[in-house]
Amino acid sequence: MLPSSRLAIFARVVLLPAGLVLGTIMGLGSYCETSDDVTFAWLFSGVLALKPVPSVPLYFHGYGHVLATAYTAAPGMPWLGLLLGALLSLVIILLCAVLDKLLRPHLRPAAIGVALMVFFIVAGLEHWLWFSHVRVALLLAGAAVLFAAQRPGRPAALALGLAGVGAAWLLRPSAALLGFAAVLPGALVLAGSWRRVAPIAAGGVLGLALAAGVASALQTPIEARTQFRDRYFARILDFDQLRPQPHTPADSLGTAAISLWLLGDATVVNEELGRRAYQFDAAHFWGREVPAKLWLRAGLLVRDYFPLLFALAATAIVVRRRVTGWFWLVQLGFAGALGLCAGLLKLPPRLALPLLDFWLFTNLAFWLKTIVRVHSAETTMYAGQPRRLFLTRPARLGAAGALLVLLAYGAKVWHRRQILGQERSRHEQALVEISRRTAGRVRVLAGTNDLLKSLSPFRTYRLGPGATLLLSGWSAHDPSQLELRQHLAGTTDQTACLRRLAESAQATQWLLSAETAQWLNHRFQYRAGPALVLRPEATLATDSSLRFYQPLLR
Repeated sequence: MLPSSRLAIFARVVLLPAGLVLGTIMGLGSYCETSDDVTFAWLFSGVLALKPVPSVPLYFHGYGHVLATAYTAAPGMPWLGLLLGALLSLVIILLCAVLDKLLRPHLRPAAIGVALMVFFIVAGLEHWLWFSHVRVALLLAGAAVLFAAQRPGRPAALALGLAGVGAAWLLRPSAALLGFAAVLPGALVLAGSWRRVAPIAAGGVLGLALAAGVASALQTPIEARTQFRDRYFARILDFDQLRPQPHTPADSLGTAAISLWLLGDATVVNEELGRRAYQFDAAHFWGREVPAKLWLRAGLLVRDYFPLLFALAATAIVVRRRVTGWFWLVQLGFAGALGLCAGLLKLPPRLALPLLDFWLFTNLAFWLKTIVRVHSAETTMYAGQPRRLFLTRPARLGAAGALLVLLAYGAKVWHRRQILGQERSRHEQALVEISRRTAGRVRVLAGTNDLLKSLSPFRTYRLGPGATLLLSGWSAHDPSQLELRQHLAGTTDQTACLRRLAESAQATQWLLSAETAQWLNHRFQYRAGPALVLRPEATLATDSSLRFYQPLLR
């Protein structure tokens, strides 16, 4: 390949995506899809713990130690966002490299550049606009496998593929496994045969199995217990698989705590409660829950991802009657996987779009590698100009339709950007107010997790001097909270800790939602000792659903 050609490929595969990413962040912004990413940043930086936390039981294996060290050295830097941003940039480059190589025999260089831009807008922009570490892990595993499969026999590509799968597993194991499985059909088509795809496929399977085995062997009893509780809570709160059936007042207290994500009080929220007070109602789940979830997600997929659905339909039309049942089996597999996630588990945008991306890549691989190769007459429609394949009349009509779809999608993206920008502004103002009104005191927060949504992953958010005890969310049962409660009140028991903090009311500031305050008042009634009641005071000016409370001992 001529140096000028290599330079052109480098510009399309590396420089163009870098410019599109930078333009997206500067022009539209980047917003955390959930509160999880800021929560992780606050754990690794020590905002929600006694000191920077080097590891969490389920995710960021190995990364946590690096992040905790980085936050200790330079606490003002958004290290987690920078790490995830670097990995997501690698993902976009890998996917562009795969698509560029697919399109190179059929389009001129300028047209390939346009195609890559369209791909980024439709299939990649949301990953930056709605930022999530789950997207990064899922996409990294899949993109690494596709890149390696497209370049069989190249040790460097294979090493990069296996490293990408490993890096994704360390970030979020379940997402990496899903991404790896989702791209296997596309990897087979790109490689051309089972023999050529075997190194990356078999290496990935062995690597994932080895990583899972090592992690299981090295985990501590506390980490194992935390993992079990987290997965059980997911069945209740995320997947709606279990319904509460409390039998005693203590059961009712525990199930109410879980419904409010108050997961840190191990006395009332524990494994025994799960076995005793929850059950799987098959009739309700299959008869009502699953159909409702499928209907809801189907509508959201059409609303949010109509350009990708349009592209998938177009590729299916192009290849109809030209392939064996293998192609249609793959289509059913992807549709089934989406339905399985939506109905039995859940299918948030951070999972839906990556799966749709990989589905589209698989269909494009079928079209451009299998169909065009088998029906080579189409590529020689114009002698000496094989790249005019896409200049037929049907292709021009399809391009016109695609342009209309892109314009509609651009309007939707801009609307979403406005909504997310307004939400970020409110949440940032709320954090500033909390910091100002609680500086130097111990903060007890519950029901405030939504304030961490839509924040920028590339900014550092801190609440100022004073410890922060967050009672709601998955971080409330992280092992680091035991050490924090021991430091604050001399006990690891959450309720005892809160009682002792209430005795020094001047040194503690409580910011709660009405529901979490009501639950805490009920919880204090079950504890021996002087009666403790939380009384509301001022409302948070930037969020009327949150109020500052004053603990009163009677």
